[in-house]
Amino acid sequence: MKEAQILIIEDDVVFAEMVQFQLSTSGISLENIISIDSIVEAKEIRKYQEPDVILLDLNITDSSGVETYDSIKDLFPLASVIVLSGMDDESIALEIVSKGGQDYVLKGDLNAQILNKTIKYGLLRRQLSIKVQKSERKFKDVFKKSPLPIIQLVGEEMTIGLVNNAAQELYKVDDQELIGKRLTSFNSGSSKDDLITSNGGRFIQLISDGTQITVDIEISQIESDVSKIEFIALIIDRTKELEFEKRKFDIISHAEESEKKKIARELHDGLGQQMVLLNLLFQNLEVKEEQKSNYKELGDLLQSCIREVKEIAYNLLPPELEAGFINAMERFAHRINAIGEIEFRLEMEESIIESDMHSIDNFNLYRIIQELFNNTIKHANASVFTFHMIKDQFGKISITISDDGDGFDIENVEHGLGLANIQYRMNMSGISGKFHSDIGKGTHVDLKFNS
Repeated sequence: MKEAQILIIEDDVVFAEMVQFQLSTSGISLENIISIDSIVEAKEIRKYQEPDVILLDLNITDSSGVETYDSIKDLFPLASVIVLSGMDDESIALEIVSKGGQDYVLKGDLNAQILNKTIKYGLLRRQLSIKVQKSERKFKDVFKKSPLPIIQLVGEEMTIGLVNNAAQELYKVDDQELIGKRLTSFNSGSSKDDLITSNGGRFIQLISDGTQITVDIEISQIESDVSKIEFIALIIDRTKELEFEKRKFDIISHAEESEKKKIARELHDGLGQQMVLLNLLFQNLEVKEEQKSNYKELGDLLQSCIREVKEIAYNLLPPELEAGFINAMERFAHRINAIGEIEFRLEMEESIIESDMHSIDNFNLYRIIQELFNNTIKHANASVFTFHMIKDQFGKISITISDDGDGFDIENVEHGLGLANIQYRMNMSGISGKFHSDIGKGTHVDLKFNS
């Protein structure tokens, strides 16, 4: 108590002296007590002293009411302010306590014991307040200087509240341009209409200089004493990592496709031609009556082998793609429908032309559709496979692929090589796909393109 610096702000000199006397009887040295009567004097005191406790009358020489408290708190933000209240301004004193004032004491009830207890509690609260402020400063310092972009999101709508330096550098804007925005306002490409929820996820975003980035957003809800819920979002820029993976994929894919072309040509021009020649020779054989049954079986088997070799060569190197994606899909559908095992419905808007596909990785898109069709044949027991392609008013292409098969439980399905290949090709070729399926209701896949 002896070390506490007390500032009395009271324009009634007699009352102020009485308060000083009561404080001195509590063990506080008079040299640690200063009494003034105005905001002007308080500004002078501020130049050389920071009081621990302020006993404040709201109605003084040059100020009154809540305005007095606001002015004093601005001058001495760390001090514990105790309002000296008369009966006529008790409601104002309560309002000030709700704004952050430590306590209030009715002037009529004032005595040394009450003052002693009030100041003691005020000092304790001041110490706690200083610790809290230090903790907040330390948190803000860690938040601001984190090398990873971090954003505080407020409310169900997840508007931006606080932004650290790394996030400002990532989006290439200052915090004032970010605060109050929704994080979804940066979404572009295939993520443009996606919502950012408490689950986070991967999003395509556009920063202020027009560069498109791919980010993973990890969101955690934080405890808060305010009415609105708050979240902390960690923004992980995956752009360079994905660009590296794509370059690696392109090299591997190019090597694979070159090898596939080589194998396809060998099958078609080598083994395939030899089997055709063998079939011609076989057809010219003269067989005895008792050998005709075996001869027919061998002929059927040879024809089946020729068809299988052609099918393998075709799948390895679909020649239709050389004439464009739309042509390839038309030929693909025609070939499947000719077999008759499943109906391939091809639905494309008439306005779509080959140039609409120029920014899309047609080869990997075609492979994805092949893999989806193969999965339908192998697992779905479907009678109809539908390919639906549309173009919006901005010329962007989107594709929906569906079947009327058995469907599956997406949460529990085992991801085999087929689905893994599909996902890998999607990631590397800028194609995003959303799978929808329920047991007994078929499978539905929406494909969108980041370009």
